[in-house]
Order: sequence, then structure tokens, then C-alpha cells
Amino acid sequence: MNRGAFCAAFVAALIGVSTMAAAEVPVPQNFGQAMNWYERAAEAGNVEAQFYLGVMYETGVRGNNDMAAAAKWYRRAAEQGHVEAQTRLGVLYYQGRGVAADLAEAARWYAKAAEGGSPRAQYNLALMYERGQGVPANAAMAASLYERASDGGTVQARLNLGSLYARGDGVKRDSQRALMWLTMAAASGLKVSDAVRQELLDDLTPEQEAEAKRLADERLAKSVDWRKPNS
Repeated sequence: MNRGAFCAAFVAALIGVSTMAAAEVPVPQNFGQAMNWYERAAEAGNVEAQFYLGVMYETGVRGNNDMAAAAKWYRRAAEQGHVEAQTRLGVLYYQGRGVAADLAEAARWYAKAAEGGSPRAQYNLALMYERGQGVPANAAMAASLYERASDGGTVQARLNLGSLYARGDGVKRDSQRALMWLTMAAASGLKVSDAVRQELLDDLTPEQEAEAKRLADERLAKSVDWRKPNS
């Protein structure tokens, strides 16, 4: 099956056309025609079509992006529970692209996506709780979300969570646990302050340092590795 025929069959599936009737769907000759078919599927309520149409408008596959249209279709998909659409809509509200900037609305969509399991949304929402942006400052909530994002492979969350444990911000100060998270961050390719690391080591015995390293290795083995494709 050539690319055009495959696209026609795929769009037909999106809009609920049977396999035999898919042959009646015209083969799109360009992105404009493809988007027209996506729009038909999206208008019919297909959540994946709504999401991908949002992506096409955001990335500007026809030469110019249209952030207002992207926000419209992300919203339609997000309202149907599409986690990635919820995350992207949160980003648009946070940045004020295609919609008026609204940190509270960004946090609301991040929260939905975070509950749905998006590590990106969990990390973004954690930042907002740590900074008190759009939500009341809550370092404990930030720590919880950073941990979830870390287990999902968001490596920056490991550095931020290690810093919270080093400071005792939102969590009980724990040098061993801070070293564990910072060791994970370093293993993931992030730069960890030598001064902070040394300050933690000064608080720990060699046995505690070794245990922090063991815990880091154990946790890394169980978490998603951002450097490898998800299984």
C-alpha cells in the first residue's frame, strides 16, 4: 500500500468508515487535504484526530503554525481525557501561546495529565508548586510530583528532588536520600554541584554513602531510562 492509500485508509478508520468503504475515501494529495480529513474525523469526535490535528497546527506542517487552532483541538481532546493533549494545553496556558497566559489554568490541565500518568505534566506541576505559580506554594506536593516524574524518566526531577532533601524543603532533611537522588541525576547526565555533593558527604559515614549509591542504582534500574526507548 502506498503512502497516499495508507493515509486514506487511516483517515477512514478515524472517521469510522468500514474497511471496504475506505476505498471510497479520496487519497490525500497534500497536507491540506490530509488536514481536511483529520478535521472531519476531529469534528466527528475522534479524540486521536483532535490531538493530532492540534499537533499539526502547532508545528505548522503547512508552513505556518496556528496556535489558537492548536489550543482549540488540544482542548477538545483534553476534555475527552487525552493525557498528552492535556499536557500540551497546559504548556500553552503557561506560555500564553494561542490562549491568554493563565497559570491557574495551566496548573489545572497539568494536574489532570499528572493524574493520568504524564511525567512531563508531573514535573511541570511540581515546578509550579515549588515556585507558587498558579497554585499555592507547596514544597511537599512538589516533592511528591518530582518523585513520580523521576520514576517516569524525567531526569531533571531527580536533581530538583535531591535539592529539596538537601535543604529539607517540603521533606525532612536527609543527606543520604539527597545523595541518592543527586547520584541518580548525575548518572542520567546532569551536572551536580561539587560543593553540594561534598556538603552531603561530610554528613555521612562511608557506609551511608555506599548505601545511598546502592539505593540510587536500585531505583534507576526500576525507573524509565530517558536514554532508551520505552518498552
